[in-house]
Amino acid sequence: MRNLNMFLRLLLWTALAAYRGTPTCDGFNIDAKFPVIKQGKTDGSFFGFSVALHRQTTKGSDTYLLLVGAPKEKANSLPNVNETGAVYACPISEDRTDCTRMDLVTSTNPSEIVEGMWLGVTVTSQRSLKEGRVLACGHRYVKISTGQRRMIGKCFVRSNDLTFDNNDLWQTDSYERCNPADDHKKEGMCNLGISGGITETDVVLGATGSNNWKGNVHLTWRDPNPDNFGNSIQRTIKDDKKNNIYIGYSVLEERKLLSRDHNTVVTGSPRDESKGSVMLGEQIQDKIQIIHTILGEQVGSYFGSSLAATDLNNDDWNDLIIGAPFYFDRNALSGGAVYVFMNENGSFQSTCTMKLTGEAFSGFGTAVAAIGDVNQDGFQDFAVGAPFHGAGRLYIWMGSKTGVSQQPSQIIEGTSVVNGNFQTFGYSINAGMDTDNNGYPDILVGSLDEHVALLRARPVIHLTTDFTAEPKIVDPKNCPAANPCISVKACLSFTLSNGNKDFKKNINIPCEVEADMLYSKKPRVQFQNGVNKFTITLTRPSSSPVCYILKLSVEDHVKDKLEPVVFSLNITLPEHDGNARSIEDLYPIKSPEQKLTQRSEINFQKACGLDNKCTSNLQLSAQFAYDNGTLVPRKKLAQVLQFDKSLKRIKLLVVVTNFDSSGKVAEDAHLAMLNVSIPNAIQYSGVRSDPVQNPDVECRFDVTVMCELGNPLKAKEEVSLQLLFETSGIDLYTTAIEIQLMLSTLSEQSDLRPTVAALQIESIIKPSFYPEDFEEKTKFGGTVKGEYAMHNTSDVGSLLEFSLNVDMHDEPLGDMGTLAVEFDWPFEVSNGKWLLYLTKIVVNGESEMDCIPAGVINPLNLTLSESRPSQARSKRQTDENDMEEKIQLQVVEPQAAITLHPSRKSYVLDCSVGTARCVKFTCPLLNMSRTAKIRVRSRLWNSTMLEDYPNALSVRVKVRATLKLITDKPTIKMDALDLPLTVYIEPEESVEIPYELPLWIIISAAVAGLLLLGIIILIMWKCGFFQRASRREMYEAKAQKAEMKIQPSETEKMIEDY
Repeated sequence: MRNLNMFLRLLLWTALAAYRGTPTCDGFNIDAKFPVIKQGKTDGSFFGFSVALHRQTTKGSDTYLLLVGAPKEKANSLPNVNETGAVYACPISEDRTDCTRMDLVTSTNPSEIVEGMWLGVTVTSQRSLKEGRVLACGHRYVKISTGQRRMIGKCFVRSNDLTFDNNDLWQTDSYERCNPADDHKKEGMCNLGISGGITETDVVLGATGSNNWKGNVHLTWRDPNPDNFGNSIQRTIKDDKKNNIYIGYSVLEERKLLSRDHNTVVTGSPRDESKGSVMLGEQIQDKIQIIHTILGEQVGSYFGSSLAATDLNNDDWNDLIIGAPFYFDRNALSGGAVYVFMNENGSFQSTCTMKLTGEAFSGFGTAVAAIGDVNQDGFQDFAVGAPFHGAGRLYIWMGSKTGVSQQPSQIIEGTSVVNGNFQTFGYSINAGMDTDNNGYPDILVGSLDEHVALLRARPVIHLTTDFTAEPKIVDPKNCPAANPCISVKACLSFTLSNGNKDFKKNINIPCEVEADMLYSKKPRVQFQNGVNKFTITLTRPSSSPVCYILKLSVEDHVKDKLEPVVFSLNITLPEHDGNARSIEDLYPIKSPEQKLTQRSEINFQKACGLDNKCTSNLQLSAQFAYDNGTLVPRKKLAQVLQFDKSLKRIKLLVVVTNFDSSGKVAEDAHLAMLNVSIPNAIQYSGVRSDPVQNPDVECRFDVTVMCELGNPLKAKEEVSLQLLFETSGIDLYTTAIEIQLMLSTLSEQSDLRPTVAALQIESIIKPSFYPEDFEEKTKFGGTVKGEYAMHNTSDVGSLLEFSLNVDMHDEPLGDMGTLAVEFDWPFEVSNGKWLLYLTKIVVNGESEMDCIPAGVINPLNLTLSESRPSQARSKRQTDENDMEEKIQLQVVEPQAAITLHPSRKSYVLDCSVGTARCVKFTCPLLNMSRTAKIRVRSRLWNSTMLEDYPNALSVRVKVRATLKLITDKPTIKMDALDLPLTVYIEPEESVEIPYELPLWIIISAAVAGLLLLGIIILIMWKCGFFQRASRREMYEAKAQKAEMKIQPSETEKMIEDY
């Protein structure tokens, strides 16, 4: 049964395992560089499937053997049998192939089938006795009964020397506990020996196939009293459990689990409730009574497939360690789990104290084992195997007062085991026995690769170090190289963690002393003859310390006398003795708490009071100034810099004092330093200081500016310096500059804090705003034309066009603001008549766009015409007007001479004085980067000029444009730029001047007209025009016409009725 499970497990993990490069923990004292490697005889024998450490006692001396199960090993000279499995005993030697086969299956009879019995599936040693026996099992052993083959399994017990003693009842017992006459529903397929153990009185065996694979545990108790040696009791679990739960898959027997005085049987049932369980039972008469059951947490995890028990926290109760190698956490990508259940005075909680998990598909928890106290710290430890993590892994957890930590103390990779050639390292583990007599238990690790490795524990030593430097106060003037006055003394001794005082191996410890290690410059002391390395050899634990002394002198011209001279003793503990390669002799290792570095210090004699400690009182002030030294003005206590690109450099004026103040005495400030942190907006360019007053000031720039102010900066002294900065990094986004200044000194001063010199920035924008031509000239003339008679803009009058340029000499505004041009545009004269009629405004920047203020551009919706109208009338029209003018002059020559030359004057139309009416509108320069051009087109309203200013010599129209900044950023400012523009207007020379008639001519003409009208009326009356014909005559006339067939006229028809 178990071989099928093992094959399936191996197939699954081999297919899915992927090496994950998790770094190996820093190891402690389990050595993988000098392992004892043993190799199987036959490929595919599964040599290493099970392992056990065995102490063989011969004539009072102990020899240690490695017992290795190979359940697929070939048969040993048995007729008609090819494969039985085997158990090998391997000495601790450097020979990899010196294992010998135990003589267990020597003959067969017709009622037995040993072919494929998997002998060696279980191997264990009776460690509780000095001359303990060995137990080996083959769970697939078949017995033929009544013609039926029953796979009942079989186990063997051999004496301490691995031979068969016919007088020993432990060995003569056949250990065939299952009845072959039963079928599989009872004991006919019990698979006895799939797990097992042997104690001082008991042989306990697992039988997973009993009772339809419910499983069982068979325990044979033998009376330890020699007088009653033949007494024995057979016990099994008699509880009515469910089928197919594999009770007995793993089994152990220990005291101090449920009782301090009696053994507790523990068995794993990995298929119980599909999650697995672990049952704890007591021996009562002829049965094992289950007292407590611990259930697993995940379906299919195989909880309980491996077991171990040991006292992890040294409370005199054994704790349980349970493996679940098929556990999987999809979220954490972990595979395999080990559950630690801490014993609570003989009872266990239903939930674990700690759950440890491994890498996905690693098989973490396939094997767990108590390994003893490997570091001899007083607490028991345990190991976990993860055979399918790469080439396999072994995890070591150390016990402690609080139990175990989440992280292992050591991880050993299969690839790190020298000459191991492992692929599934960690498949089986057995430990807890000191095989090399160094007082530290070792670990035997098996695999499915025909290899096993004995990993031995290195002795753990605790070093005691005494490191001193004398004298504590050194006068630098009296310690020359010719007469070194400083003595550095290192004394070492050691003890072993297990308290062994008979350890006789010499330990060579290389040492190195480093002088003035904290001083950043050249060391202020030097070793005599340049020697600072030595080796101390320690021979016995707890003996008197071994010492070594070095001599040193002080360098000439030491400036820094305040900072102590620190010496460091660096100890190196070799991994192994270069001359010792014996497998019996591992080099010690230090405990992880051991510090291999010790320090000591001395001080120079200083003039700082009786306590030899200097207490300074450094104070700092800083403020910004222009390059000429003028301080940057303040607004509300803060300095505010009005910045434009013409300002290339600024200064920071710094004053550092070391004066007495209230309650504080100023002593020398040794190695006084000023650290200046500079923002990216400005760049450090240098420092200025008075070389006479401050000769020791020196500044250097790396990431920050470091200024040495004096060593020492003496009491009642001050240092003034000017730090120079370039402003090339300041832009429109810079709102403030903060420079952090930090004083430091080796003298004692606890109130030193960073000082921030802050400078607020107001960026001043200074663009250029100018026209291509400050004046625009035009003329008016022709005839007056009404507003409704106009259809296109050329009917309005002459074309006027202004071109305004804007140049940004600084960086573009970007998203920080927008420039805009505001116009005061004279669109009407004071009486409301049109003046300058706007037709189009175009802004050219990065692209071209129109500015269209509401109700301002072409409000009459006239058709746009870009051509200028002809200002000269036709020659015929001019000639006709000249002729009429000449006639009028001939008629009234004296008066005409006066009225044809009226007085002509100049006019100014300006909104600011009320002679014109303006409309105010704004054109933002949205598409501007560094330059922009605004072209304004309009028409002079010709009719207004003809009607209101016919006698004008000239008319000047004032236009105003203002460049402004639109922004919501208070740190960006610009003065508005006003730009006055003028339109000069003159009448054409051919303009017709209206003729004014004298009043007497008008009166005479009216009287003459009335007189002439009276004469005409009188004549018409005399001729009878106002007399009507009689009615008779009228009818006679009609009759005569009728006779003449003359038709009446239309007029006659209309008056016939009258």
